[in-house]
Amino acid sequence: MKLAQLSALSAAVTLASTSLGVQADVRTLAPGIVVDLGSHDAITPANRGEIANSGLVIGTRAALAIDSGVSHAHGERLHQAWKAATDRPIEALLITQPIQEFLFGAGAFREHGVKVMAHPAAARLMQQRCENCLTHLRELLPGGLMKGTTLIAPDQAVALDREIDLGGRSLLLIDASAATTPGTLAVFDRASGTLFAGGLIVSQRIPSLRDAHIDAWIAALDALRTLPLKRIVPGFGPVGDVRQIDDMQRYLRAIDAAVRAEYQRGASLLEASAAVTLPAFADWQQYALLHPQNVQYLYRQLEDAEFR
Repeated sequence: MKLAQLSALSAAVTLASTSLGVQADVRTLAPGIVVDLGSHDAITPANRGEIANSGLVIGTRAALAIDSGVSHAHGERLHQAWKAATDRPIEALLITQPIQEFLFGAGAFREHGVKVMAHPAAARLMQQRCENCLTHLRELLPGGLMKGTTLIAPDQAVALDREIDLGGRSLLLIDASAATTPGTLAVFDRASGTLFAGGLIVSQRIPSLRDAHIDAWIAALDALRTLPLKRIVPGFGPVGDVRQIDDMQRYLRAIDAAVRAEYQRGASLLEASAAVTLPAFADWQQYALLHPQNVQYLYRQLEDAEFR
C-alpha cells in the first residue's frame, strides 16, 4: 500500500471513528495493521471507559478485529472504524483477554454478523465473573454510556494448534493463560512483525496480578523475544517495541522480590502492603490502586503455597 493510500485510509478511519461523537486515536501502523488506542487512564465518564487498545489485521481475503472495547457504543464505534479501513469482510472478532475493557463491545460486532472468538478458558471466566463487572461498569459509567451493553458468550473457541489465515497474512496465537489471566492470548502478525500483546504487556501502567504466576509470566515474555518483533501493541498504553517487554519484567521481578522478602521476614499482610512501595513505578497509571492489590495477591499466593 502506497503512502497516499495510507493517508486516505487514515482520513477515512478518523472520520468514522468520530461519527459517534467520541474522540478516538485510530492509526495505521503498517499496511494492513490498524489500531485504536485507548486513553490509557482510569475509567471515567469523560473517557467513556475507552481506555484499552483494539486492532484490525487485514488480509487479502478477510480481516480480523482484535478486542471490542468496554461497551456496546465502543464496539459500534470500532466496527464503524474498521469498516472504513477495509473493504474486506471482518471474518471474526478475537477477544484476547477476559476483562471488561476488552470484551463488552462484542455485542455490537455480533449484531453486524461478526462471529466472536476467544480462548476456551476465557469463555468460562467470562461466565463466572463478567456479569459482576458489567454491574460495576454501569455504576462507573452512568447516564446511558452502557446502554445496550450485555455479556455475550463467544461463538467459537480458537484453535490454539493452528494459525489464523486471512489470506496473505498468517497470525500466530500465543497462549499466555498460565502466566496472566486464564484465557489470555497474544497475536503475532508475521507479515508486519506486529504483536498485539493483550494482557501479556501493558505499557506505563501497573498490570493486575490477580490471577498471575510471576515465573510463568516472565518466561512468557522471554519467549516473545524470539519473535521477529518490529512493534508491540500493548493491551493498554502507547505502541512500542521490545523495551516494553523489559519494563514489564522489571516490575514483575521487583514486586516479586519485595513481597518475598517481606513474607520471609514474617511481615503480616498489612505490614507487607505498607512496606512494598516501588518508587521506580510510581508514575505508572493505576499505581495507587493496583500496586497495593498486587502486593496482597502475591502475599496470599506465598501463604497458600506454604500451608498447602
